Amino acid sequence: MKNIRYYNVFFPIWLVLFLPGTLIFFLSLLMNALMDSGVLALACRSVRRPFKETWKKCFWKIYAIGYLVDVAGAAILLLLSMRLEDPLIYALLFNPFSHFAALLIAALATAVCGVGIVWLNFRFSFRKLDWSAAEKKKAALILGIGTAPYLFLFPSIFLYQ
Repeated sequence: MKNIRYYNVFFPIWLVLFLPGTLIFFLSLLMNALMDSGVLALACRSVRRPFKETWKKCFWKIYAIGYLVDVAGAAILLLLSMRLEDPLIYALLFNPFSHFAALLIAALATAVCGVGIVWLNFRFSFRKLDWSAAEKKKAALILGIGTAPYLFLFPSIFLYQ
């Protein structure tokens, strides 16, 4: 059996974050937890509810939903990149700002993930809270806007130069 080695394999930064076993993967888990906690604190403050109690009741659901939505968005972008033409593939994976269509696709993926975060957190994460529906919607919207995967828009080509 012949050993095959691949050299100069580039990955977009948003894909590298989801490769298990890498240091970046573990750092992304930690950073997602910190980001989710910070945005949840802002959401609690905006609806005038206690952060500590809310965090204990729903943090792990918020964290899991956010990470799963991010992974789903990255998977969709990866699958799309396999079906697109060459200059658009490069732009989508490495510099969305270099091609207008790639920027639209990446922005749409980010927005769809944000909407998914809003809907799933409203529907599942905040279910056991004794908040009004308006408070839950406002907090879910803050989480969706604050934790959407904006890294899809990051021109990762800068990391390889």
